[in-house]
Amino acid sequence: MYTILENARIVVDLLKKHKIRYIVISPGGSNIPVIQAVQQDDFFKCYSVVDERSAMYFAIGLYLKTGEIIATSCTTANATRNYVPGLTEAFYKRVPILALTMSKHPMYLSQEYMQCPIQTSLPIDCVKKSFSVPRIKDEYDRAMCVRITNEAILELTHHGNGPVQLNIEELDSETWVFDNSAVLPDVRMIKRYEKVINDFDFSKKKIMILIGENVPLSMDEYNSIEKFCESHNAFVYTNHLSNYHGKYSINANLLVGSTSDEIFTKDLRPDVLITFGGITGDYNIYRKLFSLSKYIEEHWRISKDGDVIDTYNQLTRVYQMGLNDFFDAWDDNLSIHDYFEKWQDYDNRLDRNILLPFSNTFAAQQLCNKIPKNSYMNYAILNSLRSWLVFNIDKSIKCFSNVASFGIDGCLSTFLGESVVTDELCFLIIGDLSFYYDMNAIGIRHIKDNVRILLVNNNGGVEFKLGDLQYKTDVSSYIAADNHFKNAEGWAGTQGFKYISARNKEEFSANVDSFISDSDRPIIFEIFTNPEDEKKAGFMLVDKNRNATTSEQMKQGIKNTIKNVIGNENSAKLKNMLRK
Repeated sequence: MYTILENARIVVDLLKKHKIRYIVISPGGSNIPVIQAVQQDDFFKCYSVVDERSAMYFAIGLYLKTGEIIATSCTTANATRNYVPGLTEAFYKRVPILALTMSKHPMYLSQEYMQCPIQTSLPIDCVKKSFSVPRIKDEYDRAMCVRITNEAILELTHHGNGPVQLNIEELDSETWVFDNSAVLPDVRMIKRYEKVINDFDFSKKKIMILIGENVPLSMDEYNSIEKFCESHNAFVYTNHLSNYHGKYSINANLLVGSTSDEIFTKDLRPDVLITFGGITGDYNIYRKLFSLSKYIEEHWRISKDGDVIDTYNQLTRVYQMGLNDFFDAWDDNLSIHDYFEKWQDYDNRLDRNILLPFSNTFAAQQLCNKIPKNSYMNYAILNSLRSWLVFNIDKSIKCFSNVASFGIDGCLSTFLGESVVTDELCFLIIGDLSFYYDMNAIGIRHIKDNVRILLVNNNGGVEFKLGDLQYKTDVSSYIAADNHFKNAEGWAGTQGFKYISARNKEEFSANVDSFISDSDRPIIFEIFTNPEDEKKAGFMLVDKNRNATTSEQMKQGIKNTIKNVIGNENSAKLKNMLRK
């Protein structure tokens, strides 16, 4: 029998998985869900100390003798405040104590509700960090609870030892309610490693290495990844922001976006996902990996900070180290590469050269093979980034985007900061609202002649016009903010830029060569598109390739059926007969 509070049951399960067995309990009503669970479990060694001030010092003594992480549990109201003196001692003594506190639902805070002070407002020198797990109402709360509890426990020994608070939210009506059928959930444990232990068998495992936003790697890092892929059944998923182009890498944004969940699950999903770098800015791969995370056996993250980043809701290990330390440490496993070959086979079926309407996607299609080698490219977020991720560009081109906080402000300024410290051509793809936000930046006096800005003027935030929102409410006036920006011609001329424009494909073709060539002035190339064509272009590219991959899948299924019925030898004879 356990509490009906699932968040409390998750905490108890992870205490066991992380081998935290000593727990000092102070009596009370709100912490009954925790007390009831641990007192009936022989795994835990429980101690009862009535005064919370003494309880925390008692916990310190337990640690000094055992060397193990100690947990404590108290009720609400002043109980957490009474932990402060002992937590302060533990903080400066660097003692890893997990202070389990309880709190009412946030709706009661500062509303003169009984026993409801703010429980997570501890002084900065009491705990390394305070965490709080919500009441669980859905799968998102559940995932958040699992991640936060793991993170809180890992923080106890992260960058040195110290106390951590883990607060558990509840409702008074749930506190004393138990369920005879309830059990401890078997939830996912996250571990942190500061060195690689060869404790995992990669044989028969499909490995996806996913690189997020990243500056170009050093040659040593590049070689380490190449060597790992060579000796393991690994494939590297990249987009332009990864700035990685290896033998086993594919820019697979379009493939993922046009592949059904069924095919992805059957042929393309990984058994082991290894990630590093920042935010991908790639909604296609995020949606696939997040929605199908239950099929991923392991997700390992490599980062020198060792932070718990559970983007795809399946994190199992954090490797706090550099890329070389991780990839060089694994023993050679095998040399077959059927996982990469499967991705490559699907990618080779894609057709990116279809006839598109005049749009940002059309401009990307026409320019992707014309951008000069060794150039720098920046993409404003959302439509500009999405339109370009589906096309391949030269490996020598370095790419960036403000995807870390994903705001439309500052894209132009960031790009200009890059451009002034290189003589290579620098290209920015930006929408009219993003440009309007940051247009004063083109007056910066340090701007050089290597600047090339492709300004896609679709009259407002086209992002809000791509789905069906525009059919439910008026998006033009305030959501997409139409009619704020007419054109950049006057402002470009005032700031000494060469200005060219296009309102159709013919005008685009007539101006594109001058845009990508050397010039004695920086250039703004403004193209005027409309939302319907922007929407149509993206859907056409995806739909065309969705049909292609599906039909190829069907063909392969028919071939396999024929082979199973008549055998490989007779199948080959039949194929030869049909060719004659």
